Amino acid sequence: MSERKVPADTEVVNNRIRFPTLQGAGREIPTAVAAAWVILIALSGIHRADFFSQQTVLAIAFTMAVVGVLTVAQALIGISGGILDLSQPTGLAIAAASTAALLNLGCPIAVAILIAILLSAAWGLLNGVIVVYCKLNPVIVTLATNFIGLGILFLIFQTIQAPLHSTFSDFGRSSFLGLPRVWWPMVMIVSLVGFVLPRIRLGRNVIAVGGNRQAAQAVGISVSKIRLITFTVSGAIVGVGGVLFAASSGPFSPDAGMTFQLPVIASVILAGVSLSGGRGRVSLVLLSVGFLSTVPTAMVFFGFSTNWQTLLQGMILIGAVAADGWQTTGSQN
Repeated sequence: MSERKVPADTEVVNNRIRFPTLQGAGREIPTAVAAAWVILIALSGIHRADFFSQQTVLAIAFTMAVVGVLTVAQALIGISGGILDLSQPTGLAIAAASTAALLNLGCPIAVAILIAILLSAAWGLLNGVIVVYCKLNPVIVTLATNFIGLGILFLIFQTIQAPLHSTFSDFGRSSFLGLPRVWWPMVMIVSLVGFVLPRIRLGRNVIAVGGNRQAAQAVGISVSKIRLITFTVSGAIVGVGGVLFAASSGPFSPDAGMTFQLPVIASVILAGVSLSGGRGRVSLVLLSVGFLSTVPTAMVFFGFSTNWQTLLQGMILIGAVAADGWQTTGSQN
């Protein structure tokens, strides 16, 4: 019988292949982010004492809500080895617009939310099918499908809004325990995915495929199936983000989700998720999203314009990508 070839970066114990786990992975970047966040908060508070007001906390938490959910979805793609899903803005627009349209037609809230999430999951599955069966680069595919999707949505509507003064909109604009209600679902999703991913078989298979595709195939894991499931689940999570966005925003256009693209990608990398796959802890998303959501608010207190905010976010992203590349190279050596 021929001996199975196992890639060098895996470990064989008792004739079984042991894959790298997420635990203890990528600690350097999150540690630096935590330190930078503390320094940023301290400097902002010293500069202006009202930075610690309830209004500031609400502003940061509102920003965290949608960005945090989208970051979890993007982290799953990264951990599975899919690099990035650049079609998230379309997935978010599909879910948000579907929710708003159905509620305007008198559909029950629960049914509207369920349909919106399923539609966004279908969008994720479509991207997965193209990537897996056409064997194309996921970044190029999702970039293209995002433009196609947004183009179609613009043909359908220009702006849309969920019903005002409804239970749904009241949820999106009210607070609970001093924080926006839309913030709590984000925390639950981060906690749930972060806890479950390394502990169930499906989650471990996702990590295995991202960490070493050849080794995963060697032990009978269906790489194609795992990647399709990952894109679908990621799409469903984006759908949740779309629902939260529809609940907390005013009238929005199909391309409203484009504003989240840069902070989401930066948040994924700053959470320690490797774009090469197989490494990163979803629980650290709260840290990276919290930091990046604080940056624009702090810059307003320091008197910087939105142009400077975008510039700084871009610089943070470049630095995070460089650190991720350095960390990946170091682990391989």
